[in-house]
Amino acid sequence: MNLLGKSITVGIAVASILMMAFSLAVYSTHRNWRDDAQKLQTQLTEATNKNTQLESSRRSLESHLTAEVEASQQVVRKLESERVALIDQNTSIQSVLDQLRQQERTNTAAVASTQQNNEKLTAEVEALRAEIRENQQARDEAVAITIRSTDELHQAKGKLSALGERQAQLTQQLAEKVSLLRDNHIDPATDPQAAVPSIRGIVSATLRQAGNQLIEISVGADDGLKRGHTIEVFRGDRYLGRAEIIRTEPDRAVGRVIRKFQQGQIQEGDDVATKLRIG
Repeated sequence: MNLLGKSITVGIAVASILMMAFSLAVYSTHRNWRDDAQKLQTQLTEATNKNTQLESSRRSLESHLTAEVEASQQVVRKLESERVALIDQNTSIQSVLDQLRQQERTNTAAVASTQQNNEKLTAEVEALRAEIRENQQARDEAVAITIRSTDELHQAKGKLSALGERQAQLTQQLAEKVSLLRDNHIDPATDPQAAVPSIRGIVSATLRQAGNQLIEISVGADDGLKRGHTIEVFRGDRYLGRAEIIRTEPDRAVGRVIRKFQQGQIQEGDDVATKLRIG
């Protein structure tokens, strides 16, 4: 019997004692003891019936309470089992969560590393693109240079062919000129600057300057005379001397008579002529 049953029993006992005391008090104060006794008996019967009902109700309540307690204990056991299962599940979830957090940290580090690598690769790609553009530009320039060089090569080949033909012509002409010079007893190795052109003229004026006799002649630079050339002076068949050209103008020149070659007085109207001389 649990606490509730004991409480009900004690309550019934107390109620019975009170009822009995009440009955005695009524009986002692009432003159009609039989009626009072009958009333009390009736009350006792009712109390007994009520007590029986209450006992039955108590037993029913105890049975119900026992069932409720058993149900509650089953629920508690079930809840305890579920709690244990939830604890295990929570532990498993916590372990998975820890793994996921570790994986997240690893993935975060991998993402950061990947991002850095992507940035580095992006920079390398940009550099490679710039290098490719430069190489393409250099290639285009090289192709253009190659095409231009090929055209220039073809032109050069054409010029070389023309120059070969021209060289052959010049070689032939040189051979003819050398043969002509040798036929005229002229050394082909003579410096052209040292050769005096073959020209004729006359003395147009004479004068003296610082003890030297100067003559002006009617031929000049347009005829091929240059400073340093020499001319021979004669009158008819008579040789008069030699003069060195010291100044030239387009149509006249001035010469200084060389004393060691002078063999007569040189005058206006005398003839002058040049000849080829080496040295």
